[in-house]
Amino acid sequence: MAFEALLNRIRQIKQNLISDRENEALRISFDQLALTKLRIQTKGQNSNEQPFAPYVPEYAKDRQKAGYQVGYVDFTRTGRMFAAVRPRVESSTVFSATVVIEGTDQRSRDIIAGAAKKRGNILLPSKAEIELTRQANRQRILKAFQQ
Repeated sequence: MAFEALLNRIRQIKQNLISDRENEALRISFDQLALTKLRIQTKGQNSNEQPFAPYVPEYAKDRQKAGYQVGYVDFTRTGRMFAAVRPRVESSTVFSATVVIEGTDQRSRDIIAGAAKKRGNILLPSKAEIELTRQANRQRILKAFQQ
């Protein structure tokens, strides 16, 4: 491949990466959020992979009576809170896209805010989840150059 053609190909790849940045950032954020939800809902762990503070006895009793598990805090009763949590692009430049993961309705925002008082930011990803996200982004960029 002639130098000029290679240079044009690199320019086109760069432009494609910039054009797709927001969509790719959202896709990767959805993947990261799925990992975070999985950790919380199956293990009841915070971003440091430590168990959340347990349910207060009265609430645990109500959950158990209603048929929900009480072995760990999973933030899942109806599923509506996690269903309403999504990433959104907050800002974007030629160099980066900033994505915020948050509740999209008042109910989910209230639950997340209430949880933060006792258990911290429950939507914070773990180090392992962040690393998987970084790897996915690297793969995205490498894939663009391999096509």
